[in-house]
Amino acid sequence: MMLVVRETGACSDVGQVRQSNEDALLLSDPVFAVADGMGGARAGEVASAMAVAALHGLQGGEQALARAIEDVNGRIYNAARDDTSLLGMGTTITAAMLDGDALVLGHVGDSRAYLFRSGRLQQLTEDHSLVGELVRRGTLTPAEAERHPQRSVITRALGAEGHVDIDVLHIAIEADDLILLCSDGLTGMVSDSELTRILRGGGSLEQLAQQLVTAANGAGGEDNVTAVLLRMGTRGADDTEPELPPIVILPPTALDSGPLTPPPTPKPLRQRGPRLLAAGIVAAVGIVLAVVIAVGLQWAHFVGATPAGRVTIYQGLPFELTDSVTLYREVRLTDVPAAVLSADQRASLLDQRIGSLGSAEDRIATLTATSPWLRLPPSAP
Repeated sequence: MMLVVRETGACSDVGQVRQSNEDALLLSDPVFAVADGMGGARAGEVASAMAVAALHGLQGGEQALARAIEDVNGRIYNAARDDTSLLGMGTTITAAMLDGDALVLGHVGDSRAYLFRSGRLQQLTEDHSLVGELVRRGTLTPAEAERHPQRSVITRALGAEGHVDIDVLHIAIEADDLILLCSDGLTGMVSDSELTRILRGGGSLEQLAQQLVTAANGAGGEDNVTAVLLRMGTRGADDTEPELPPIVILPPTALDSGPLTPPPTPKPLRQRGPRLLAAGIVAAVGIVLAVVIAVGLQWAHFVGATPAGRVTIYQGLPFELTDSVTLYREVRLTDVPAAVLSADQRASLLDQRIGSLGSAEDRIATLTATSPWLRLPPSAP
C-alpha cells in the first residue's frame, strides 16, 4: 500500500508582540515546509518567502531536497551581500518530502518537525540553537532551555554563510501518522505536553493548527507562530487517485494593502529555474477548496524588461504562479530599451536581483548616467 498525505492543515499568526509576520509556509504535495525569517527592516520575510518558493514543485528524494535547500541558501546569501538593506537576512527551514513509505526531512535552524503516533509526540529534528547545543551537551535541561534568556539565538540559518550544513533525515512513517512542522513561535510558548494534549483532542487538521496557534498566543505570543499539520493515509492499487491537498504558499507578510494583482500587460521576462506554479489559502468553513491568490512583498523590487523591450522596475518576487498570475507588478517603466544594452549590461541589470526600490532605481540611474544615449527620445513609444 502506498502512503499519501490524506489531510493537511495550517495556520500562521503575527503573535501578540511583533509588528509583522516573517514566517512563511508551503503546502505543495509532496513537499511541505515552514520557514522563520530574520533580519533588519523587512528582510526576514524576503528570506523566508525565497526559501519556501524554492521548494515549490520539487520532486525526487533526499538528494533533491538537500540540493534545493543548498541552492536557495546561496541565493539568500548573495542577495544579502549585494544589497546593504538586506544585511543580516536569513531564515530557518524545516521541510518534509514524502518519498514512498518514508518522510525525508531537510532541516536548518530551530523550527521543528514532530511525529505524533498513537497518542505520543516525538521531536524529529534537533534545534540548531545555542540552548539546543547546551542541552545536547548536558549543560542545560530541556526545562532550563525553555527559560534561558538566549533561547532564540540560532547557530545555523539559510543565508548566514555561502555554504550551509543541512540535516537530512529519513523517517519511516505509517498510515494515520500525524506530522507537525512549526516555527519556534509555537514551541517557545507551548510545551510538548501541551502540544500532545491538543493533538489528542482530535478534530480536523485545520482546527488543530488553529488551536496550536491560539495556545501560543494565549501563552504570550512573543514571536510569529506557524503550524503545519499532515495526516498520512494509504492508497491501494485499485483506489482512485486521491484528491491532493490544496497548494498553499503563504508568506503571511503579503502586502498590507492586499495581494499584488497581476498586470494585464506587459510582464517581465520569465525567470529560469524553479518557479512558483500555484498558490492558495485554504477556505475556512469546512468545505474543501482553496482560494488562489497572488502574493508579494511590499519591500521587494527587481529590475526586468517588458515584452516590448523596455527596462522596468517591478515590485514583488520574480516568479510566476501560472501564465496569468504572478508575484510581481510593474511600478516604474523606464525610457531605456533593453535591446540597446550590451550583453554585459543586460546580464548585470536584468538579473532580477531582489532589493529595495531605491537600490533598483540606483542601478538604473548609474547605467544611464554613464551611458545617457541608452535613453529613448521623448517622442518614442
